Amino acid sequence: MKRTIMLVTPALLLFAALMLGVLGTQHAQAHASTFPDVAETDKAHEAIQSLADRNILSGDTDGRFNPLDPITRAQATKTLVLWRDVNPIASASLFADVPDQYKAYVATASAKGWISGFPDGTFQPERPLTRQQMATLMIRTMGLEQQVLRLAKSQIAATLGRFLDGVAVSDGARPYLALAVEKNLFNGEAGRLNPNASITRAQFSLVLYRAERLISNTGALTTDESSTTPETTTETTVLQSASYTAQEEALASFMDMYLFRPHNSPVTGLMVLQNAEWYGIPPLAQLVIMAAETSLGDPRLGGIVARHFNFGCMRYHGTNNAWGPLSNGRIWAAGKDWYSFPSAQAGMVAWGRYLKAGVNGAYLPILKSSEPNWERFASIYYGRGVSGFSSYVARLNSIENRFRSLAVQHGVKF
Repeated sequence: MKRTIMLVTPALLLFAALMLGVLGTQHAQAHASTFPDVAETDKAHEAIQSLADRNILSGDTDGRFNPLDPITRAQATKTLVLWRDVNPIASASLFADVPDQYKAYVATASAKGWISGFPDGTFQPERPLTRQQMATLMIRTMGLEQQVLRLAKSQIAATLGRFLDGVAVSDGARPYLALAVEKNLFNGEAGRLNPNASITRAQFSLVLYRAERLISNTGALTTDESSTTPETTTETTVLQSASYTAQEEALASFMDMYLFRPHNSPVTGLMVLQNAEWYGIPPLAQLVIMAAETSLGDPRLGGIVARHFNFGCMRYHGTNNAWGPLSNGRIWAAGKDWYSFPSAQAGMVAWGRYLKAGVNGAYLPILKSSEPNWERFASIYYGRGVSGFSSYVARLNSIENRFRSLAVQHGVKF
């Protein structure tokens, strides 16, 4: 097993000493606020004031800090370069869309592997930084990636499982956010991590301040940045789950190639297998219902609910249930409220939970049958007295037969 060597250099000792000095003086006495919109009673006041005193963060031209505004990718990158006391490098920018005042900072952070651009070659400097992206960026900036690599999946799952929306964290960010939680850099709010929400300037300041306290107490900062990897920026993530059999992998590839991609759906075959693994909903049953309700998550044919990652047309009934906490709100369409979810993965997990636990578990035994009774299912899910009931049942049966035939043609089994 590779061992991580903590390098203690004069520069690192100086940085640690500065951190100790800063923290020591700040706990000795509180400062009056530099910014009129940051009250001394604000929980982020001390953090914001500390960063402002060292010219790491500043306000706008009117002298306001705007603590509730989201911090952008460019602002966060510049701040972290200043926070790490790294001299910005004079280098040609890799990204044409980065403004001149940020080019040196982005080039520096990119060279160190803290952050990268998007697949289209842009940096998108004005794009708000999400909380899970901040966790990833922070862990890399602190040089703690070796600790990320040592986290077991069970440990990651246990840490994130303490939060109602832990499952909504993208797979690329899961180990980073788990370590950030374990290091007390992120605490969540009301039992939620809100991983896809933008991180505010006040929250960003608090994370940096907690990191400084961690450095002061444990010397957590390392100079081992050679192991960092570029930031995962794609919105579609690859699920890291238990290993699948060759037959299951073939089925996942079949679903991707012949069902989801032709519909431009954000859903993947691995997401379907995950629901089968976690909630006992067979893949074919999931596909049949998704096809009937949202054309397999097609953002055009599936309508507004599909575009909000609600792949089963789940009506909104609050968050006090097994699937509600994964929601990021509600949407109004066709005269009704529907659940909205922050990502395709969160939407699929919520739907899996609903099929398992909804209506006191009435769906699960129907769907687990090798030959689901779609009339019985539709009588609960759709409503026997609703207009078009018979046509809906016929459609479910037709979709099942079509998918079974397509699978046989391509040599896979449900």
